[in-house]
Amino acid sequence: MYADIKNHECDICGKAFSRKCGLKLHLDMHAEIKNHKCDTCGKTFSSKSYLKLHLDMHAGVTNHECDICGKSFTLEGNLKRHLDMHSGIKNHKCEICGKGFNQKGDLQRHSDMHAGVTNHKCVICGKSFLMMGSLKIHLKVHAGARNHECDICGKAFTQLFHLKLHLDMHAGIKNHECGICGKRFIHKGDLKFHSDRHAGVTNHECDICGKAFTLNGELKRHLDMHLGINNLECDICGKIFTHQGYLKLHSRRHADVTNHKCDICGKAFTSKDHLKRHLNVHAGIKNHKCDICGKAFNRKWGLKRHLDMHAGIKNHKCDICGKAFITKSNLECHLKVHAGIKNQM
Repeated sequence: MYADIKNHECDICGKAFSRKCGLKLHLDMHAEIKNHKCDTCGKTFSSKSYLKLHLDMHAGVTNHECDICGKSFTLEGNLKRHLDMHSGIKNHKCEICGKGFNQKGDLQRHSDMHAGVTNHKCVICGKSFLMMGSLKIHLKVHAGARNHECDICGKAFTQLFHLKLHLDMHAGIKNHECGICGKRFIHKGDLKFHSDRHAGVTNHECDICGKAFTLNGELKRHLDMHLGINNLECDICGKIFTHQGYLKLHSRRHADVTNHKCDICGKAFTSKDHLKRHLNVHAGIKNHKCDICGKAFNRKWGLKRHLDMHAGIKNHKCDICGKAFITKSNLECHLKVHAGIKNQM
């Protein structure tokens, strides 16, 4: 009857207790008085009961089972929080972005992310993390600990979660679908990057030329081009590439591999993306419009070249007479004049 009456309130955080001894144990936590030590891992606790619960975790005792999914927990409180997840209850809302959480601790960590708080630092490389758990996983990378191995191809991972995603790839499971074009992805993160492309999000800008990219990896490859880092050479013609994907597409041309055929005119292409751009020409789709004169283009680089014309930018210069041109093709036509080559009519 009187179990719910909590007259003993903590002066520090305001939490109330029905018994004085409960408040005392709680105050020990604030004072960081931890006299009860775990013999297995050395972790200390403010009360014997907390130590007992901790020891249950080492022993794998999980008496609190979820009636919905069957997952078991050592602590009843963890089960309650888990049930909130099933019910979709998210009482802890972020005041900055409005995202909701079912646990106060999750909201706190999320708020730290907004504030840029990274208290958990790696002593090896100096990288900082929001959560201790993330740091522990990161340390496994330094230690080379990859205990989760794929039975199909033998690839190993530091986290079980990453192995599960990898197995989805083998199984062809793609649960994350783009709401705009219908393309499906294995990873939620890949869908996000794909959606950013639809939205035109380009947060990674080149400090040299100003070109912006959706992915940081794309920017790095682009910077390699500026730095002249070309590590991949074509065995047939000797052409150099900064990225394996570009070399692969180039090699298809040598092999005359054109698997992507246009149903309208029969023209074939080495990649699906090239075919898509070609189909836009047939459809008359021109999404890239000039703000100055209104002329539209089906490719971004076509608009860029057109804007250079408005700006009078002529980057392609003749080494013989010094005359400059907006496009490389115009320069090549000009060089034929110097060489005495006339177009056959």
